[in-house]
Amino acid sequence: MDSNDDEVILFENGSIWQWTDHGSEAKRANWFTVHNNKFKNIGNGDAPHNVRKTATKTINLGGRLVLPGLHDSHIHIYHMGECMQYVDLHGCHSIDELKKRVAEHAIDHPDSKWILGVGWEQDKLTVNGAYPSRYDLDEVVSDRPIFLSRACWHIAVCNTKAMEIAGMNLERNDLDISNGVVDVDENGVPTGVLREDARNLVMDHIQESSDAVRLKYLSAGLRQCLQFGLTAVHTNDFNCWKLYQQLQLQANLPIRVYLTPKHCEIGGTDIPPSGTTEDLLSCDRVKLFSDGSLGAETAALRLPYRGTDNRGVLMESDENLLRKILEAEANGYRVEIHAIGDRAAAQVINAIKMAGIKPERRPILTHCQVLGPDLIESMKQLGIIADIQPSFVVTDTSFARKRLDEGVLPYSYCWKRLMNSNIVCAGGSDAPIETSNPFQGIYDAMFRCEPGAEDCLHIEERLSFEQALLMYTKNGVFTVMKENELGEIRSGFKADFVVLHDDVTKDYERLRNDGLVHSVWVDGIERFNANKDNGTDGVDSGLQFRNSNLGGKNGRMGFCPCCSR
Repeated sequence: MDSNDDEVILFENGSIWQWTDHGSEAKRANWFTVHNNKFKNIGNGDAPHNVRKTATKTINLGGRLVLPGLHDSHIHIYHMGECMQYVDLHGCHSIDELKKRVAEHAIDHPDSKWILGVGWEQDKLTVNGAYPSRYDLDEVVSDRPIFLSRACWHIAVCNTKAMEIAGMNLERNDLDISNGVVDVDENGVPTGVLREDARNLVMDHIQESSDAVRLKYLSAGLRQCLQFGLTAVHTNDFNCWKLYQQLQLQANLPIRVYLTPKHCEIGGTDIPPSGTTEDLLSCDRVKLFSDGSLGAETAALRLPYRGTDNRGVLMESDENLLRKILEAEANGYRVEIHAIGDRAAAQVINAIKMAGIKPERRPILTHCQVLGPDLIESMKQLGIIADIQPSFVVTDTSFARKRLDEGVLPYSYCWKRLMNSNIVCAGGSDAPIETSNPFQGIYDAMFRCEPGAEDCLHIEERLSFEQALLMYTKNGVFTVMKENELGEIRSGFKADFVVLHDDVTKDYERLRNDGLVHSVWVDGIERFNANKDNGTDGVDSGLQFRNSNLGGKNGRMGFCPCCSR
């Protein structure tokens, strides 16, 4: 993977995207050179003789579109690899179908101690939105523990065996869990449904302890990101810094990794000092949580969910959140804080203000699904970055109108409104809750619905291709404070770029094409080429995972341990 300092590569006959100095506008170049891992010369027409003379290697791009390196600003690499072994429950349209898939998985994996799955949504399983129960799962398998997470990973359902292993009372709930709920029936008997931190009662018994296996999870997740065209990921992975170091030492880290550990890791042995950079591996911020998810009705709202008095769950008291932000800052870490509901966003924004965090620290509000005019104005004043997931609007349209008060809908999933307010919006996937394919994210930011779908939440919030691409390039780079060296194909910048088979600007439907990516270059080195037998080049997963291209909540990959503490 090492580059040759004397090598000068000329890339010619391309359609090379270059940002102008006018925001989201762009122009095209035809050729560029890479030397010492950086872009050197860039131009239009044919490369001049003096450039050709100095080139030690020439690559004909064949007229293909070349984009700056793409960042996913909110992702979970470890869990991407982990959930490739789970029962895929996405698209289940009944509890019987869910049971059938679990039964088939149990037969196919007779030696698995636990049966784990992800992807169900109660609104799709039953007409009235009823949840599956432990009794449903007991009918499938009773002698092995089952733990099935909802698509958002804020709720899970387990069977009786799993509850027994966790030491739970099967006849009544005798636990008082802060930030969590054990669902019970009309007689007070636990149903097997666990919400938010109550999930940890079972999850604590199924954590993978083998570093060898955990390395393979990371490798599998990285491989998928690479093949989808990502050159950098901002990933929330618990206790993984040393594992990423090992991958880099083994030359198995093919893309840039900006690790965001959990706040609770501060002071531990597996978190580096803030600002640490080791080649492609960096860390300068930590992750905090303010609320749950909208689909699970645990996102904290200022107005109750429709037809209820439920306003969701705040994970922290105001005092605790402020204390944790101050602790992170005192240790030099920037903060990224999960907030989906407007009550959570208000809590986070107030805490950032109370902590005295200056705009130059670029605090990050992740998700930003439900806001308000006052919150948007405060975000602008405080320089808060909106880390958004465009695919969520496609996923959530089916239930957002059912759950949210009519008065807050105009300020929900309002990406264009944020951008028009001069708030930097960075694009992410929250993979594996959605696909890590950035081109699907760009498509969803532009169209906000599936092709042919009649229901589109706020069609006026659709972004242009340039605005959507900006979120995954320059704005993602701004989020990690690297705008002077990444995010553009510009002389002196690090040579991160992706070559596409199709010019998606001529037909945006091509963004959804399988095999769109021709090649991926990071630091001037080709890390992936679709025309070569390199499905694992640069990443040795060591495992053969089924369903390596699982779909998301809206059909292309799903689950959210980001919200699991």
